[in-house]
Amino acid sequence: MKVPTPTVIICPGNGCSNIRQSNWYGIIYEKLIEKNIPCICKDFPDPLHARRDRWVPFVRSVAEEASPGDPSNVILVGHSSGAQAALRYTELYPVHGVVLVSATYSDLGDAHERMSGYYPQGDTNPYLFQDMLTNCKRECWYQFHSDDDPFIPLYEAEKIRDGLGLSSTYNMLSGRSHFFDYFDELETVIDVLISDD
Repeated sequence: MKVPTPTVIICPGNGCSNIRQSNWYGIIYEKLIEKNIPCICKDFPDPLHARRDRWVPFVRSVAEEASPGDPSNVILVGHSSGAQAALRYTELYPVHGVVLVSATYSDLGDAHERMSGYYPQGDTNPYLFQDMLTNCKRECWYQFHSDDDPFIPLYEAEKIRDGLGLSSTYNMLSGRSHFFDYFDELETVIDVLISDD
């Protein structure tokens, strides 16, 4: 029996109260729907603070709703805070694939980011990279970062890359800032993940 096409779930950055009107989220949603690829692009709770204890359970509820027989049949596309939610989600739950856009390793000393609950603090709250890799069935991780991101230095993204190891494909693109604008490479890797059955 043919496995259903995975559902793409867009996990936005914080501060987006209408995600279809924010950054590239609505654009990729429309492009995927036009190709009959199921996609969910809905507003997240707690959009300003993007707290882990709200976002990770919300993503789980969306995955269960999107694919009730197999909530692992999802591809998470996380941008900025949404990338952190995708990382922490996959510590707990299996997924088909993950695309990280502008992910950071630490809170970079920002108290507001620290309160979100995603980031390691010394020896506490570490990333469980091995659990993430176990839960991504086909080791399908893609990561995008820009060399001129004004918020997240390259070395932060590289620490995520190194944690995921050879299971991920790391794409450092030049001059894309914090990826506020749509970029064709995103659609390309989603197509690869969809076809990887």
